[in-house]
Amino acid sequence: MWFLGVDAGGTKTHALLADEGGVIHGVGRAGAGNWEMVGLEGALAVLRQVVGQALAQAGVAPGEVAAAGYGLAGLDWPSDEERLRPLVAQLAVAGPQVVVNDSLVALRAGARAPYGVVLISGTGCVTAGRNPQGQTARTLGLGHPYDDWGSAVDLAMATLHAVARAYTGRGPATALSERLVRLVGARDLADLLEGLSRWRYDAAGAVTDVVRILIEEVRAGDAVACQVARDAGREMASGPVAVIRRLGMEREAFDLVLAGGTFRSLRLHSRLDDDPLLDSLFQTVRGVAPRVHPLLLETPPVVGGVLLAMDAAGVEIAPERRAHLEHEALSAFADGTSRQGDQVTGS
Repeated sequence: MWFLGVDAGGTKTHALLADEGGVIHGVGRAGAGNWEMVGLEGALAVLRQVVGQALAQAGVAPGEVAAAGYGLAGLDWPSDEERLRPLVAQLAVAGPQVVVNDSLVALRAGARAPYGVVLISGTGCVTAGRNPQGQTARTLGLGHPYDDWGSAVDLAMATLHAVARAYTGRGPATALSERLVRLVGARDLADLLEGLSRWRYDAAGAVTDVVRILIEEVRAGDAVACQVARDAGREMASGPVAVIRRLGMEREAFDLVLAGGTFRSLRLHSRLDDDPLLDSLFQTVRGVAPRVHPLLLETPPVVGGVLLAMDAAGVEIAPERRAHLEHEALSAFADGTSRQGDQVTGS
C-alpha cells in the first residue's frame, strides 16, 4: 500500500511516498507552495512537481496510492478549502484525500497519538489542536494586529523593548544593551536606538541573531533577559490554552508539540530542562491541562502527511516502523536537525 504525504509551506514544499511499513520510496522537493504567495496556479504547479517527483522515484502511478495527506499553508478559512481542494483533485491521486492546514500536519508528525496540540513559533506563530473525537481548532496565525504573539520577530521586539527601557530609565540595565550595540556595529546604546529609529540599522534582518542573543543572555543569567523569556513563555502559552479549552481537552492526557525555529534555537543555545521561557510556558499550560506532555518536533512535518493518509485508510503503523519512517525522512530532508522524540519536562 502506498501513502502520500505533502507539506506545502511559505519557503519549501516536501512530498513523501511511503509504504505501510514506514519505508520511503519517493521524495519530492520544491520551493514555496503557499497559494497566498505564489497564487493558485503557482501552488498547483508546485504540488504537481513534488507529487510527480515522489511517484516517479517509486515507479507508482497516481491511481495506485491508497491515501494522501496534504498540509497546506494558507488554508485558514472555509473559503480557502473551496479554493484548494480543487487543486488537490487535479493531481488525480487515488484514495481518501486529507487536506488540512499545515499546522495540523506538524501536529500529526510530532504527537504520539492522532490527537494533541502543536505550538509553532518561527517566522510566525500559531497553535492548532485535535481532540480524541477528531474535532480541530486553531488560532488565527496572522500575527499583529490579530493574534498569536510569540514569533521570532515578537521575541526580538521584546528584547529591543527591554533595551530601550534600560536606556530611558523605565527599566533596569541589562547586558542585552551591549550585545545589541555590538551586533549592529553601533557606537553606543544611544546610537543604536537612533540608528534603528532612522533606519540606519536593519532590525528586520537581525531577528535571528537578536533571538540568539536573548537566549544566550538568559543562559548567562541576565535578570532582564530572563524576565523577557518568562513573559514570552506565558504569552505564548495563551494559544495552547485557548485551543485546549475550545476542544474540551483540559482533563485529557496528550502531547504538546513544540515546532519551529524558535524552539530549535532554544535547543541549540540553552538547556531545555532549565529554561525560563519553556518553564513559564509549561506552567501556564499545565494550570489548565495538568496531564499535558511537551516534546519537540524534530522530524520533517511532511511525515505527518503520511500518517494522516494512513489514518484515513485505517492503517495503524507500529511504533518501531514509525521510528523508521522518521529516521528515513530526516535523511531524505537532511537539514542539520536530529531525530524527533526529545521529551521536555519543565517544572
